[in-house]
Amino acid sequence: MGHTVDLHAYGVTAERGFLPFADPSTAIPLANAEWHETARNLPSLIPTGRIREIIEALPPFRADLLNSEEDLEAAMRTLSYLGQAYVWGQPEAPAALPAGLAVPWHEVAAAIGREPILSYASYALWNWRRIDEDGPIALGNIALLQHFLGGLDEAWFILIHVDIERRAGAALAAGARAQTAISAGDDASATVALSDLGDALDGILSTMQRMPESCDPYVYYHRVRPYIFGWHNNPALPGGLVYEGVTAYAGKPQSFRGETGAQSTIVPCLDAVLGVEHAPDELRTYLMQMRRYMPTKHVGLLEAFEAGPTALSRVVALGKNAPAGLVAARNRAVDVLRAFRALHLEYAATYINRQAAAATGNPTDVGTGGTPFMKYLKKHRDETESSLTKS
Repeated sequence: MGHTVDLHAYGVTAERGFLPFADPSTAIPLANAEWHETARNLPSLIPTGRIREIIEALPPFRADLLNSEEDLEAAMRTLSYLGQAYVWGQPEAPAALPAGLAVPWHEVAAAIGREPILSYASYALWNWRRIDEDGPIALGNIALLQHFLGGLDEAWFILIHVDIERRAGAALAAGARAQTAISAGDDASATVALSDLGDALDGILSTMQRMPESCDPYVYYHRVRPYIFGWHNNPALPGGLVYEGVTAYAGKPQSFRGETGAQSTIVPCLDAVLGVEHAPDELRTYLMQMRRYMPTKHVGLLEAFEAGPTALSRVVALGKNAPAGLVAARNRAVDVLRAFRALHLEYAATYINRQAAAATGNPTDVGTGGTPFMKYLKKHRDETESSLTKS
């Protein structure tokens, strides 16, 4: 029996990729309205220098009123932004989160299967709205629901990722078709699917290339990046962060990794389809850890792709008999993926590594996920390039 991957079963569509089936909800229980209002006003409240005091004064958060995935994700977005603002919104990072914030944050995170920290899902996947509700989910017709400081650069940085996620739907659908064809020995259909995957990757790359249009490196480093760090391998919180009142943690500091693009499931899925492999080392260990921060259904899709046949395995199995079109289609997709990774590396150097360190918690040599990112990104690019095959 052939290998098939049902995207819909994992909360994914060809039209929206990993973005939710319905546009993110802004409906909230009235009892939690003050929390959501405070989060929406962060661009005005953070400059007061009193954001911790403001958050501590909020009424109890009613997690028991959240009845759907949409409710939970909206709450997770709000609590995550407030939590990050509490930690990074004043000069010195605190040793602990107050129970009034820590307990509901942990409760909501547990309900959706993630960690109580801002993740890519809350930062991008569930953090947008369409201006024209009948128009496309695309740059020019999407806006953020939630900001830290606000402004063009912060919005553009996140919205670029939203557009990429939407474009990735076509790549994921093509990847699923490719695995079905490969498992059936249908090289002609596999070639078409891999060609479509390459086309979709071209679109993803074209969106990524637009990052500098409205996101300035200096502004990103000094005004956007500081708020998305975590408390793992962060010199400002070397011992981690205590979540007061959370029974499961027993008063022990927690070290969660910060929001990072490595929490997007797109590239790992495409690696799995194409057969791009990464050597077993600390980088692969880190990437496996990132799955704790991804939506559980998305991890399920990634595991389904990983359980299927790869385009590389088919090319290798056929050897000299591999159709030239199949080899070319795979190589083209791999090469565009390499170009995407090379551009990401270039941006990491420009937007982070070449900036002057501004604060202990915002180092230029450690990523928001707590890794030596330049080394890792170079390795990823090189491993992708080495995956190209000769026809």
